[in-house]
Amino acid sequence: MVADAVGVHLSTVSLALRNDARLPLATRQRIQAVAQKLGYAPNPLVSLLMSRVRRRNAGYRGTLGYVHTVPRETPKLAGQVHRNFVAGARNRAMDLGYNLDEFYLTADPASGKQLARMLDARSIAGLVIEHVPGPLCPGRRLPFDVTPFASASLGVPLAAPPLHYVANDQYMRAVVAARELLALGYRRPGLVVVDAFDSAMAHRCSAGFWAVQEYIAGVERVPICRIKGADGGKFRAWLKRHRPDVILATSRALLDWVAAAGRRVPEDIGWVHLDWLPEYKRIAGVYGNSEHTGAAAVELVVSQMHRGESGPPTHAMNYLVSGSWMTGKTIRKVGPPLDLEMSFFADLARV
Repeated sequence: MVADAVGVHLSTVSLALRNDARLPLATRQRIQAVAQKLGYAPNPLVSLLMSRVRRRNAGYRGTLGYVHTVPRETPKLAGQVHRNFVAGARNRAMDLGYNLDEFYLTADPASGKQLARMLDARSIAGLVIEHVPGPLCPGRRLPFDVTPFASASLGVPLAAPPLHYVANDQYMRAVVAARELLALGYRRPGLVVVDAFDSAMAHRCSAGFWAVQEYIAGVERVPICRIKGADGGKFRAWLKRHRPDVILATSRALLDWVAAAGRRVPEDIGWVHLDWLPEYKRIAGVYGNSEHTGAAAVELVVSQMHRGESGPPTHAMNYLVSGSWMTGKTIRKVGPPLDLEMSFFADLARV
């Protein structure tokens, strides 16, 4: 009915109702106005069916951009977490019929504008932006306009522009670890966190640990040990004074500090890595599932493109990817179990 009323092909109406940028704006607006007048509304069941058909035959639909806010040679980009972000994003993009090309800001003051022109010249409509703090984004602000693009960010949250954001759930990592440790009988968990790591994630890691200590009866309070760089002296003093029975940490190097302090793992003290990676095979920890974080960012971008949306959203949403507990030989059973769920969600149990 809409196609007949406007005098165009069905496929043109389909593109217009999806607000597809391949049609001129005036054509889209004219068709959308007629559709509204005729009382058109999409059928969600048909939309779901077509979405499944498209996924089953995901031919090439275009290229997405993966933007790094630091130069290509930045050491942090060589880390496993960042490689997992990119790998997960690329695999999901391919599943949905898109290529994924990486782009990097440079030290050139005009780098942001140059990047925007390059993306436009290549007809890239969707961006995943991985923000790593550095001088190229002062104040955590992007140096180029994202208005023409469907975008989502990951990594360290941007201050501006407000974009949909995907992250590993740092808050729940401490809760997930505590659930397992309390079941093994540990009662004096201690958190050792590198300040830069915690502040980059808006202190969600330490907030989760604080909640465990605050709301779970039977857990003894151990102050958080916050360190900067290789501050082994501060760590040893904290360990001697507060005597945790298990350490939760965000850096693999801290395990060596435990050994240097004369403590055997797990005989004398347990040890859990809150940023666990597959190469840490014998270590217990929480795996952040960073590849799923990258994949989720792509899904956010593609869904915006399918709806014809671009630019910063009116209300940016945050999506958190759950971590997975990985057992290991750095912990052991030390006493009777304590059920975290019964304490943490005690009020809900009474409702």
